[in-house]
Order: sequence, then C-alpha cells, then structure tokens
Amino acid sequence: MKRAVMAVSFLVAGAAFPALAQDKAFVGHLADYTGATSFVGKYYGPGVRDAVDFINANGGVAGTPIDMETVDYAYKIPDAIANYKRWKGKGMVALQGWGTGDTEALIGFVADDKVPVWSASYSGHLTDPTGKNPDTKKPAPYNFFYGPSYTDACRAMVQWAAGDAKAKGIAKPKYVHTGDNHPYPNAPKEACSNFAKELGFEVLTPVVIPLKPGDFKAQCLTIKDSGANYVYVGNLGGSVVSMLKSCDTVGLNVHLSREHMGR
Repeated sequence: MKRAVMAVSFLVAGAAFPALAQDKAFVGHLADYTGATSFVGKYYGPGVRDAVDFINANGGVAGTPIDMETVDYAYKIPDAIANYKRWKGKGMVALQGWGTGDTEALIGFVADDKVPVWSASYSGHLTDPTGKNPDTKKPAPYNFFYGPSYTDACRAMVQWAAGDAKAKGIAKPKYVHTGDNHPYPNAPKEACSNFAKELGFEVLTPVVIPLKPGDFKAQCLTIKDSGANYVYVGNLGGSVVSMLKSCDTVGLNVHLSREHMGR
C-alpha cells in the first residue's frame, strides 16, 4: 500500500510543480482516520506521509521540498470543502484527496482553480475532462487516480459472471448491486447495471447496506428471496465481513464479488 501511494504522490508532485526551485511547495492532504472509511484511511494516510517524506529526503521536486498539511476530515464533505478553500488561500499547488463524495464535490472548485488532485476515489465521474458526458456533467480535467475506475471493475465482474452463468447453464442470471446509499458505492451502479442488462442479466432492485459494520441479516434475506445469482458489493472491509457473516447465518448461497479498494 505504501509503495503504491508513494508512486501516486510522486506523480502528483511532478505534475503540479514547475521545474523551478522555490522555498516550499504547499500541498493539502485529506485523510480519514476517524470517519466511515477509517478502516482503510488509517493505513493509506500514513502511506501518503511516508511518500512525501521520501521525496523530500531525496531532494524534493526539482529541488523544491513539499510542505504537506494533513487534516483528518473524518469523511465529511463540508469539512473537505472548507479545508480546500483554506488551503487554496495558503497557496496550495496540489491536493492529495481521499473519498468519492468529497472528490466529486470539489470537481468544480479544482477545475476553476486549476489545482491538480490525486484522489483515492476511482469514480468514473472523475475521468471526463470535457464534461460532455451527460452522466458526469462536470468537466474534471484536473482529477486523477491510478488503476481502473469503479465502473471498469464492476463491468469486469459482470463480464466474468456472464461467462460463469453460461458455463453453469443459467439461462437468465440475476444480478443485484449492493452498498450504502453514498457516492462511493453508487458511482458504478447505473453504468454497471446497464452493462449487465446488455449481457442478458435480470437486474434486480439494489439493496442498501451501510458502510459501517452491522447486522445485515435482513438485507441478506432480501437478496436470498430475490433469487440473485451474482452480487456486487460496493463497501469497505468491515462492512463486507459483516455482510458475509450475516448472509451465512441465513443460508444465502450466491456468488459474491467485492469492490473493496475504494472510498
């Protein structure tokens, strides 16, 4: 995890800073250590700090050290926006972001301010630099992330499921999207469900399962009664573990494919 974040941070730094020696280059860093995604954030955030320390120990960026301020915004969108505005007033040249909700909420600000943002959200809404896509609406020319988007990952799962269903002789497989009613789990829902329909799936009504761990037997019974064969789980580790335990309790036996690296 730290090695991956190190590469990301270095790319952000290289993209944001001109090859000019300055006293310092100020970067804001949003981290979640106490909020809904702290399960992952408590590891990812320190990885970002380690990356910046490594860059600075090796001469900074073109001779310029990075001055990074980290704030635990506890996965709260208003706090992320407030800190962005405060940092912009301090001359921020780049932002190391975190969650899907706040990254999407900041799209307009960073586009106007031309501040490069490298987020831990892989939302497809961050991949359109023009804003011509009616589903993304806002242009995001300064938003970046590494790896496939949530939509890409979900479609890959559905494509695999189509082949698996064919091999098992399931003529009309049933697919259901699960996850909290939140920008992160919702990001791939529409596009992935449409792709599932194209591949011949019966797409069922989504089932809302909170990001935080809990007793999800009621949701598992809903999935069981629906006859779903394949389930996309758009939540974090703790919640996914709770779901699997709850579903095992009620005797749910479907294929589970989880999207677990997002925020």
